[in-house]
Amino acid sequence: MLEPLLKQAGELPSLPEVYIRVTELLETESSTGIKIGEAVQSDPALTARILKLINSAYYGLQNPVTSIPQAVTLLGRQQLRQVLVGSVLAGVFKDFDITEFPLRDFWQHSIKTAIIGRQLAMQNACVIDHEAFFTAGLLHDIGWLVIAKVNPGSYIQIAELAKTENKDVIQVETEKLGVSHIDVGVALLDKWGIPGLITQCVKRHHDTDHNGQIAVETSIVFLANKLSRLDLSNIDEDEDEEEDDMVADILSTIPNWEKSKCTLEQITIACRLADEQWLEVMESLGMVDLDIDEDLEETYLFNTDMERL
Repeated sequence: MLEPLLKQAGELPSLPEVYIRVTELLETESSTGIKIGEAVQSDPALTARILKLINSAYYGLQNPVTSIPQAVTLLGRQQLRQVLVGSVLAGVFKDFDITEFPLRDFWQHSIKTAIIGRQLAMQNACVIDHEAFFTAGLLHDIGWLVIAKVNPGSYIQIAELAKTENKDVIQVETEKLGVSHIDVGVALLDKWGIPGLITQCVKRHHDTDHNGQIAVETSIVFLANKLSRLDLSNIDEDEDEEEDDMVADILSTIPNWEKSKCTLEQITIACRLADEQWLEVMESLGMVDLDIDEDLEETYLFNTDMERL
């Protein structure tokens, strides 16, 4: 049933030419920082978003970055590529006519998942490419935007059915649409040529069993997705015990979270950072300017508890 839905959606959105061009330069060792900078700066809006994000608290750099060549030097090519993915996303979907869908809440959830995933990866000795987890978190539910384009009211319908029938949301998606948002998301990432590790993390972000060579990596994104709704912002920073208790409570509901190889302390730090940084990152990526359906009932804000809505 994937092909009929994709046919209804028309052509899947493509990444901008500037992204493709810059990515090719980033993968070519002989390309200089100046040449990469010139390619990025051909798109002023993209340049502004990248520089705003790099200079945000999310990266915590001591001195301001004023140019893309400087960003290449400071961050390295791989990190800049991940920043680039995030920076183009808002533009890719800006022309989508998505109504009856909680777009702002969707991006808040995606960004918090991205921040938590990256922070957990940074604290994990088993993981090397930390920035890939920001990208995986940002993209993990991207299939929902394509579904919402085809059937604008589908999210509310599925949310209602999952709640009233006490069913798993993935099950309801498959029953009603013939396909899940994971299937659609993976198809989109394949079209975009997103690296396999990221695509696998997206594909398995609802799996409770994580095995194989990248079990730790897929488990981190699974855990970050679950933790993204935890709000520690109302707890004073010196109330460590209360924070730990809240995190421990939610972990008790998450099967096999230990496979992420993360400790309670590391998870609490990641959740706190996500609460502190998500809005600044959202603003940096230009997502606060997207058209938001202000009339959508709060009941149907994007819900990440995918086992039970």
